[in-house]
Amino acid sequence: MAARTAELKASLDQLAASLANSQALTASAADAIITSDATQTILSWNAAAERIFGYTESEALGQGLSLIIPPHYRARHEFSMGRECSADRKGRAGKALELAGLTKAGLELPIELSVSSWNGTHGKMFAAIIRDITERKRSQEEIQLAASVFTFAREGIMITDPQGTILQVNESFSRITGYSREEAVGQSPRILRSGRQDPPFYAALWRGLIENAHWSGEIWNRHKDGTVFVELLTISAVKDNQGHTRQYVALFTDITLQKQHQHQLEHIAHHDALTDLPNRTLLSDRLQQAMVRAQRQGQKLAVVFIDLDGFKTINDRYGHEIGDRFLIALAARMKQALREVDTLARMGGDEFVAVLADLIDSASSLTMLDRLLTAASQAVEVDTLVLQISASIGATFYPQAQELDADQLLRQADQAMYQAKVAGKNRYHVFDAEQDSSIRVHHESVERIRLALQQNEFVLCYQPKVNMRSGKVIGAEALVRWQHPDRALLSPAT
Repeated sequence: MAARTAELKASLDQLAASLANSQALTASAADAIITSDATQTILSWNAAAERIFGYTESEALGQGLSLIIPPHYRARHEFSMGRECSADRKGRAGKALELAGLTKAGLELPIELSVSSWNGTHGKMFAAIIRDITERKRSQEEIQLAASVFTFAREGIMITDPQGTILQVNESFSRITGYSREEAVGQSPRILRSGRQDPPFYAALWRGLIENAHWSGEIWNRHKDGTVFVELLTISAVKDNQGHTRQYVALFTDITLQKQHQHQLEHIAHHDALTDLPNRTLLSDRLQQAMVRAQRQGQKLAVVFIDLDGFKTINDRYGHEIGDRFLIALAARMKQALREVDTLARMGGDEFVAVLADLIDSASSLTMLDRLLTAASQAVEVDTLVLQISASIGATFYPQAQELDADQLLRQADQAMYQAKVAGKNRYHVFDAEQDSSIRVHHESVERIRLALQQNEFVLCYQPKVNMRSGKVIGAEALVRWQHPDRALLSPAT
């Protein structure tokens, strides 16, 4: 009897210890563990359940499980519980369900519910293990969002490893480049190289990636079919917690059409609409560059002003349409008379300016001036009409003894062109810088004398005439002297 009592006591102690362990595990579990009877009345409520749902154990015990199930999920929950009641699972948990839980504050949160059942002393018993999967859902949504962006983005996306091997591409990558995912993965981005960028370009790109973890710019690449396109590219390094690069992500957009449109707008802004020659704006830029180059290389350049003789008669007699077509043909012919380094621009109407660059000396331009005269004077056929005029040309050279800007050179060439017209047209005249300087000094002196008269700077002086034998004053000479404010008293000869 004593042995039987000891054995029973040991079993009870073992049972108590097991129960204590079970309660400790339940209390410390990260998931909510809730037990209920067949009526779904809550019988136990652990600390995790209180943390997840907000109800204390005293508030939850004796309540129905519907306390923590939103109304629109209760039918699904009851169906699951009913299935557990009818199934003989012998304590095994049923399939986990994802549904929503309801907190004490009235907020819904995503949960994962697993229900197991067993036969207790007073009937069927249930244990519900509930896990808060808010973070998991958030992570899944972020992954789905990233996958959706990757799949449906209009930008091409390419992911490579740190060595540059392609790991993944999206559909827009294939649409833009022509390479399918299967063709691209495992390859190097070098399959897209167009050859338009030199090695220093790629060296700068990699230097930017290494130093700044990103690079952005325009790059020319080649389509699978061989056509070249320009893309706006951004590359970013993806780093781990230790700061090591794990992948590179490249996003790019095909901007070929935008670049073509931009080029067209720039062309329109810098070229004459009728002849497609450079306009005043582009001429000014090229003239400035040619002047800098002439100074640096110790060479000369010529600025040539061309005015067509008799073009107004063609316009008046045959109309502007014939006149425009004549101008187009004549402009093309004059351009052909020049070299590649030269520029021919239309100033407007029948006026043109040529910049003859990289001249060894002034004389080397005279042959080209003759060619321009010949090109302008040759007959042009427009429909059934044969039209012919001539040109008057003025030229000046740079550099000169005094410092000049581009506008002054143009005025000198224009002045020389006028001299060619006065001399009989169909000829050229070279601007004489020394003569012009002398003329300008003369004009400046005359203007200064006029100002001196207005300001009463001239004084009358009498110089006596003396008989040197007798010492007698026999008369006087009246002289005008200039009391110059800067140069003191100036003699009549000056």
